[in-house]
Amino acid sequence: MKIKVSNSVEQFRLKAQRTWGLEEWGGVDDPVNELLFFGLFHDRDFEVFHNFKGQKYIFWCGSDILRLLEDYERQRVIRISPTTKHYCDNEQEAERLRSVGVEPNVIPSFLGSVEDYPISFRVPEDGKWKIWLCGHPIREQEYGFDQARELAKIFPDVEVHFYGVDKKYEGKANLSSDNLPNVIYHGLVPEKQLDEEIRQYHCGLRPNERDGVSEVMVKSILLGQYPITKIPYDGVWSYGTFGELTELVNKLKQQTQPNYGLRELWIQKLNRFPWCSK
Repeated sequence: MKIKVSNSVEQFRLKAQRTWGLEEWGGVDDPVNELLFFGLFHDRDFEVFHNFKGQKYIFWCGSDILRLLEDYERQRVIRISPTTKHYCDNEQEAERLRSVGVEPNVIPSFLGSVEDYPISFRVPEDGKWKIWLCGHPIREQEYGFDQARELAKIFPDVEVHFYGVDKKYEGKANLSSDNLPNVIYHGLVPEKQLDEEIRQYHCGLRPNERDGVSEVMVKSILLGQYPITKIPYDGVWSYGTFGELTELVNKLKQQTQPNYGLRELWIQKLNRFPWCSK
């Protein structure tokens, strides 16, 4: 089996090849019996998918599912290939695929090495519990930055660390302009720096209402932290209302040991795809 990566997820090409142990498909002059399509975003992706004659696999990335739901012709192309095997990250994505007649296998993915994220959770000696989030400029509310700032107001002993966004973007997201000493903006940093800094933290917060299996959650799990998500996941703390979120933050502050059980549970779940050679 080889892999064809959509241009829309080009930034994940090398990580997918390395983590899943697959070589890149060379096109029609590269005969192969099985091919994994990593994302179907563009008309060209669907054209190649339709013309490939071997066994086809699709790993749906998330936003490509939303495009599929809006395009009957793309749904038709999928339906006329009934032997295709479909995979996605979570039940939310699976429900969307089922709504157009696609029955996927739900297997969480992680395009990284588990060994690179050993347990690092420690009770803070300075009493400052540290929550971290990642987001994009102008989309802060989608990524829950406003909720996290409210947490910082309620819990002065909790530091909130924002990645991917500089403070200068804050006003465009209609967030509070209060200067909170326990809110730290790190901006966009290299992944190596992010991975080093988050080892000192205690909770990866993912308030997104629509999401795949986020690396924020997975990395937080592997580091022995106590992640919190809006979307329910097996063993992970999740919430519906802001009041429930504050209760989970209080619960976080009562923890004295790394989250060993959750880590072991998810190590058994990640990347259990039939194409994985590692």
